Amino acid sequence: MFSRYKIVLLLLLASLGSHAQQELMLGSSTDIWHSNGTNPAFFPEGKRFVIGLPGYSLDAAHSGNITYNDVLRKEGNRTIIDLGKAIEKLEPQNDVYFDQRIETVSLGIRSRNDKWGLQFGHAILLSGWIKYPKSLAEVLWNGNAPYVGQTLDIGLQTSIFDWQEWSASVSRRMGRLSLGARIKYLTGVSALNTVPERNTMRIYTDPDIYQLSLATDYAFYSSSIISSIDTAGLGFDFVTGSFGKKPSVNNSGVAFDLGFEAKLSENLSVNASVLNLGGKINWKRDANYFYSKNEYTYEGGTFPGTDIINGADSINFDSKLDTLNDIFQFQKQAATFETTIPLRVLAGGTFKFSERWQMGVHAYYQKTDNRTNTAMGVSLRWLPLRWLSLGAMYSANSRSSANIGFHVAVTPGPIQMYFASDNLLNAFSLKSSPAINLRAGAALAF
Repeated sequence: MFSRYKIVLLLLLASLGSHAQQELMLGSSTDIWHSNGTNPAFFPEGKRFVIGLPGYSLDAAHSGNITYNDVLRKEGNRTIIDLGKAIEKLEPQNDVYFDQRIETVSLGIRSRNDKWGLQFGHAILLSGWIKYPKSLAEVLWNGNAPYVGQTLDIGLQTSIFDWQEWSASVSRRMGRLSLGARIKYLTGVSALNTVPERNTMRIYTDPDIYQLSLATDYAFYSSSIISSIDTAGLGFDFVTGSFGKKPSVNNSGVAFDLGFEAKLSENLSVNASVLNLGGKINWKRDANYFYSKNEYTYEGGTFPGTDIINGADSINFDSKLDTLNDIFQFQKQAATFETTIPLRVLAGGTFKFSERWQMGVHAYYQKTDNRTNTAMGVSLRWLPLRWLSLGAMYSANSRSSANIGFHVAVTPGPIQMYFASDNLLNAFSLKSSPAINLRAGAALAF
């Protein structure tokens, strides 16, 4: 059970401890096993058998310049929410994006003649976005007293879902050309999707008699996140530990990856891939549609903000919560719905100056149901030792025109370990950065 306002706060903070995945750096490291996740045609040169150990990647961002430290601070032994500084930095409409991928295990097999490759794998994924108005944060923090005579829009939009995928791929080498195709079976765990056409939630306080008027035309779909709403006690049955829940074949879908790599000469190669073609999940387990369409006038006055968020023993919420129940009157009905997996396109090329130095160019495109993101980068890779690889990259994307990336790969014997980030400074400043990009993993290649 979640206490007062925690659902909204959880959504707003989802990116502040965690843009869409670029993974540009992996395109310059095709000898690293986990690069296969970006292109099914990739297979480490000279390797016959690969065991992919766990890998982790995270890419998240908040629009503007909001960071973890802008929202949370220490007060004695408590960590409390402080939106005072954050509100000043917010735009009229604010966006949060996040993608997380946990590759649990994978297996790669290459034929003795190097013509065929097979891959099998499993991964756990989370993807989502949130769009919210500045006025929502203002009301949560300041209450309604400073906005008497103003109409405030406090409706947020979101699409958040997590799922697991089981994959199988095949690659075929024909001379200097390698082709790869992968099929992925998707099983959904949980999802929360608002309805764009029904996103009205407004509040108005009359300047003469402090009469509070609220209007709603708001709806969302949920599977295994919100199962019921009782605002009389704010009894949201809100499941936050979705990764602890099992995926369901009742929430299923299929996606495809296609890719190629062509060696144009001994030193020059190009590659491209399309990921998540046709990727959709149909949600049936615990799938419901919630909607509220109501207008309500409350002969009240004002309500507090700060104390509601962080808790105050002196506030009696009972009457206010009863009023919220009268206002929203959420109705629930069983209904299936569908979510679309982000479509990704990657392309690049590499040129080897020598056995130790290599340069690459890389491009990336992602499309979700409400936005697109593009990125381009130039990389330089140095292999000072047979078992050590260092790389740097300059890239520009839809958020920033100046990103400095870095990768390090250590490959003694059959062991492969790597760390990569398209924005190195952000990867090591999680609490003071509005964007994060990192990826790390390990494998055994024989």
